Amino acid sequence: MDKKIYTENKYIWLLTSLAIFLLLAPFRATDLAGAEFFSSIAYSCILGTAIYTCRKDKHLLLISATLSFPAVVSYWAHSNHLYSSPETLLISGSLFYIFYIFIITREVFRFQQSIYNKLAASLCTYLMIGITFTYLFTLIELKYPNSFAFPDTESLKQMNQEQGLPHMFDLMYHSFVTLSTLGYGDIQPRSGLSRILCITEALIGQIYLVVIVAGIVSSSNDGSLHPKSKR
Repeated sequence: MDKKIYTENKYIWLLTSLAIFLLLAPFRATDLAGAEFFSSIAYSCILGTAIYTCRKDKHLLLISATLSFPAVVSYWAHSNHLYSSPETLLISGSLFYIFYIFIITREVFRFQQSIYNKLAASLCTYLMIGITFTYLFTLIELKYPNSFAFPDTESLKQMNQEQGLPHMFDLMYHSFVTLSTLGYGDIQPRSGLSRILCITEALIGQIYLVVIVAGIVSSSNDGSLHPKSKR
């Protein structure tokens, strides 16, 4: 029974893990005690759900496990100050999220699920797109300093003390502002590569919303949002 409940609501559990991971971001940025530990647990839950989602396909399961292992190990090592390799954390995390975005989007359109799971899965994908570009922006700023222009305020400087990850909280904020096309303009891309990535994220954000809304409406019309139970 417990396994059935988890299977039917896996994207709701995933959404919960993502929400915890994002809500802890400002506390990680100020290096608050305990924030990294609970973020690591939430991150591990995200990766664990990815492996569980791919359990029926051996090839996808192998890819998921291969991408998850370096991502979770590097995150835990970085969080506990055992080994600092920001590049490994950012690259492995980006690859994992890109793969999992593909898996969830495929499931949303291919399989019959309840409306709650479809909406939860769609929101999970949207959040993971924002996190993926956060990692990419941070990687660019790490390898090519001054790729972004940041507001020079003391309060923001105190929000970016995460070890080895320059302006990661600022860039997470910038990523979701770009994804939702709010465009506040307080953080600006300066280099050609950072500008291309910002344009790409803005386009993905708009196209994704249109495609997902169309898919859910289509599913609603053919009755697949509320599939009949099989006897």
